[in-house]
Amino acid sequence: MGFAIEPVENGNDWLGYSCAACHTNEIKFKGKRIRVDGAPTLADFSGFISQLNKAVVETLKDDRKFQRFAQRVIDSDDSTAQYELRIALADYTATLTAFILRNRTDTHYGYARLDAFGIIMNELFANDLPIAKNASEPNAPVSYPFLWGTAQHDWVQWNGGANNPLGRNVGEVLGTFGSINLTDTDKFGATSARAEELIALENLVAKLKIPKWPEKYLGKIDKEKAQRGHYLYQEYRGDEPSCESCHALPDASGQYPLTPAAENLFGAQFTITKMSPFAEIKTDPNSSLNFATRTISTGNLAPLLPPPYTGAAELPAPVMLSVLVGIATQSAIAAVQPPLSQTEIFAAIGYRIKAEGLPPYRPENILGYRARPLDGIWATAPYLHNGSVQNLHELLKPAAKRKKRFYVGSSRFDANRVGFRSKKNKRSSLLDTRIKGNSNSGHEYGVTLTKEEKRSLIEFLKTL
Repeated sequence: MGFAIEPVENGNDWLGYSCAACHTNEIKFKGKRIRVDGAPTLADFSGFISQLNKAVVETLKDDRKFQRFAQRVIDSDDSTAQYELRIALADYTATLTAFILRNRTDTHYGYARLDAFGIIMNELFANDLPIAKNASEPNAPVSYPFLWGTAQHDWVQWNGGANNPLGRNVGEVLGTFGSINLTDTDKFGATSARAEELIALENLVAKLKIPKWPEKYLGKIDKEKAQRGHYLYQEYRGDEPSCESCHALPDASGQYPLTPAAENLFGAQFTITKMSPFAEIKTDPNSSLNFATRTISTGNLAPLLPPPYTGAAELPAPVMLSVLVGIATQSAIAAVQPPLSQTEIFAAIGYRIKAEGLPPYRPENILGYRARPLDGIWATAPYLHNGSVQNLHELLKPAAKRKKRFYVGSSRFDANRVGFRSKKNKRSSLLDTRIKGNSNSGHEYGVTLTKEEKRSLIEFLKTL
């Protein structure tokens, strides 16, 4: 689960990550296992890469291990073939080691979290560009986003920074060992990202269904409590906004609030999501600040940048990311054979083009975090953007009373508190919320409810 064969032109196939590696979860409850497609993984990406690097280094150093490796890969004692394999393994080891060094951080990610934006930008700005000083410590790990409904949202990137699904997917490829040529004039923009396959994957993602609370396995929902919780979800309490004011609910027909058809060239409408300024919700700002305030040197790429950025020596990271991902996306589309029709291209970018005479879509506010509908929220623990809150029960406590440290990695589910159990073992990691980037502060909504009201609100959240 989470790996796929990657064909390489004029070379050997490789094994690589697929979407499912980061967006599939498994819940264990009373001897049963429930697979949830599109849910955040509990996997440890950085741990896996580190152990893989250790293994290939040891295989190169230890002739016994290399011989065992060679027999399994090429099944040959031919010295020339083994020499070529050793050279290939050495090249791969150097590439993987450089990736790890470029993205080293003192902030331990552990299970269920990754600073994907930090890594993607390092790979683009410091490796592909390549300007070493553009690297920045990726020290803002966040939970993997859940994917159901995303294709229909106004902004398809979890942080509200992108609305083009193909561009988002190309960017993710470039951050997970993909590449774009930014140094060779003859092959400028050429990328390993393959548009045709990414379009097919996005079409699959668009079919993901909201996971419904499986009463057969996790227990029946108390409908009376859930009804009271529904009222509490929509209620304003003094100056405190309602849950619904940020996390919209569907109407009687199941439809969420939509953007106006008149603003889109094709009359397409998208589910409205809200960007909440971190100064308002007071959750950990590290991820947002790292993305929004970073500056990138353009180097020799400056004269090749599109207007109005042509010649700029430096650019804000979000702008540079958009430019480079745009170049890679156009290159990936151009490489498809037979060529995509204009209609197919419009579909691939999710019809994200404003009506004539209107300015293009722009992120509303990247100094904040996107509040999306909470459909299927029961299957997405741990909570807050950085996974710093263990379960829904903890989320409804004042921040000062939330757990400061807990273990992540166990897939054993707590159906009452709605989240995963904290258990120390070899497949878990400690999340310390006192570390920068890990704070569990903010989002203090519903914290003044009574114990019974909180129980009712959680019961309602199970129904979404």
